[in-house]
Amino acid sequence: MKNILVMGGTSFAGKALVRELLRQDYHVTVATRGQAKVDFEGSVEWVQFERTDLDSMVTAFSGKAYDVVFDQIGYCADDVADACEVFAGKIGHYVFTSSIAAYTTIHTGGMVETDLDLEVGWVPGRHSTGEIGYGEGKLQAEAYLAQMAPFPFATARIPIVLGADDPLNRLGWLVGRILDGAPIVIQPGCGVLGYIGTAEKGRFLTWLGLSGQEGAYNASSEPWLDPVEFTRLTGEILGAEPIVLTEGDEPDRMNWINQFDLTMDVSKARHAGFEFAEFDQWFPNVVKETAALHTVSKED
Repeated sequence: MKNILVMGGTSFAGKALVRELLRQDYHVTVATRGQAKVDFEGSVEWVQFERTDLDSMVTAFSGKAYDVVFDQIGYCADDVADACEVFAGKIGHYVFTSSIAAYTTIHTGGMVETDLDLEVGWVPGRHSTGEIGYGEGKLQAEAYLAQMAPFPFATARIPIVLGADDPLNRLGWLVGRILDGAPIVIQPGCGVLGYIGTAEKGRFLTWLGLSGQEGAYNASSEPWLDPVEFTRLTGEILGAEPIVLTEGDEPDRMNWINQFDLTMDVSKARHAGFEFAEFDQWFPNVVKETAALHTVSKED
């Protein structure tokens, strides 16, 4: 049985990854900074550590070896540099969860993996929380791996992740507005976006790590949707008509939109043997789960 480490597996999409690994009967260790543990349906080993503290990582993983490490909580080159130092010679494969945000300077749609030049330098000693943005941090982390990784690795470029327990409450906000009959402001001319569900992300990451794929891989369900169509479809599932406006107050504005397309081509993963579920195969259930949570919160 393969021995798997998941760094960051106690919230949102991280839980879905752990559940998928357990479903496939792998031995899973979850490393987290907090003491709260998730009640998974399966045996999980727990390690407590601080992801941004090299000494803490060295102590936590001293004498341990893993077939695959999934890094869900690396955000910049410093983070993956620490992982390279700690896990060199001790792991078989490393999967870094990157983001579609790494592409944001390109401002186009249907991006392919080679659109990013990973031979560019990284900026050491800087973290994405503050000095550099989220997308730049992910890009620098990928560049570090491409140039310096001492082990086989893959990077997963993930689009907007949708789930009922999204800590950013993106879908929850939209579902609540529709059910409550509140206005939703969407500026004209917004681009189309790519999405993936939490369970689908977990399935993709598991495939990426356990099949031994190397290099960058885009992830996304299709079709891609613009915010207006996304909102209309959400209302259709809920059986309620969204009130969509082109102008309005800031609290009424949908906040995950772009004035340009932000989508990724997934042909590379498909050609390697992975098929993403279509958007409409998982999205209705996510909307219904989100609506149920909204109903409970209003009753409370």
